[in-house]
Amino acid sequence: MPDFDGAVEQDFMLDYLVKPHRTNGLEHIGMLARVEVSDWNDVQKQAEITKQLIAKFDGETGLGHEFYNTRDTFRDDAMTCFREHHRNPDCNDYKTDAKRLTPGTAQARKEAGMAPYRTKHDRYLCDFCPVQSMVETKYYDEQMKKGKL
Repeated sequence: MPDFDGAVEQDFMLDYLVKPHRTNGLEHIGMLARVEVSDWNDVQKQAEITKQLIAKFDGETGLGHEFYNTRDTFRDDAMTCFREHHRNPDCNDYKTDAKRLTPGTAQARKEAGMAPYRTKHDRYLCDFCPVQSMVETKYYDEQMKKGKL
């Protein structure tokens, strides 16, 4: 977010960004820090800045930065795929084996004589793609038409 050098009450961008983090009119406690854009755009410097902020403010809240970094990576990869498929809501690659997220242990499992990794809770890159919401909307619309919802 761009730096604002003025009264916090006049920082409308900050107000807009924190609005979703209010619960029943109460704001979550948060801390801001000024960081040069060039430093934040440098992956190594960004990691160091994040470590320093976490240490300074007694750890972190939420699910931890590694979780959010992983989620963001999946989202970025899903958006790349979405663009490659020309933003097609009827994607022919939707939840195919190629899009299944696995631990990358296929060779070790094969050498150990184990079956390929599969669970009833398999996740797909598609779960992070805009197509997922289109598929869900289409499903719910069909269920509504059938009177099942």
